[in-house]
Amino acid sequence: MIQFKDVSLVYPNGTQGLKNINVTINEGEFVVIVGLSGAGKSTFIRSINRLVTPTNGELNVDNENILTYRNNDLRKLRTKVGMIFQNYNLVKRSNVLKNVLAGRLGYTGTLRSTLNLFKKEDLALAYESLKRVNIEEKLYNRADELSGGQQQRVSIARVLTQKPKYILADEPVASLDPPTSHQVMTYLKKINKEDKITTIVNLHFIDMAMEYADRIIGMRAGEVVFDGPVSEVSEKTFEQIYGRAIREDDLRGGVEQ
Repeated sequence: MIQFKDVSLVYPNGTQGLKNINVTINEGEFVVIVGLSGAGKSTFIRSINRLVTPTNGELNVDNENILTYRNNDLRKLRTKVGMIFQNYNLVKRSNVLKNVLAGRLGYTGTLRSTLNLFKKEDLALAYESLKRVNIEEKLYNRADELSGGQQQRVSIARVLTQKPKYILADEPVASLDPPTSHQVMTYLKKINKEDKITTIVNLHFIDMAMEYADRIIGMRAGEVVFDGPVSEVSEKTFEQIYGRAIREDDLRGGVEQ
């Protein structure tokens, strides 16, 4: 369980990233955070693995306040909380297998990893993770030989290899075309359901949020302005979250047949 209790974050330049957030995310949920650019979505998600550090309040992950964490505790937290980035965050010159094995770093240590001293079980797990996102045939390709959608699938495989309890995805489909976006979201949803991994995804596209979320949290100017099951959400809800009428670029569009 993840619990935000009166969490605020003020950046050094005085910008308020989060304002008095009170949210509980339960085990196994698939939560989509929506909001315009600058609404605080990334700050919210990056607080959970302490890529940014809130300045006030309490943020509990599994009943421990992670805002007090330093060094070793932070490393353990980031092993438990997997992260998928908009720009994939792969080592472009390394092959797919090596990128996926990076998910074992928290368990293996940097030296063993640098020397490629991975256990057989780790190699088997990496291959299995690639199979789950249907990209195992690219095992020995360099990451920079892959399309954007393929690279994002590799980054999902890397997170799976990490065996996390939580998955955070920060605008994972922002750089992808509509069919590939749906493919990536389908894999994330499938993993959430099959492995019961609590998943929190930032999305700008409201049609995708409606299609994949169990629950939607709407943010504006660093505050939560909506929080409820997807069944309670309509276009009007999004207009209230965004503070304006819905536009065409708020929609990603469907899968090409």
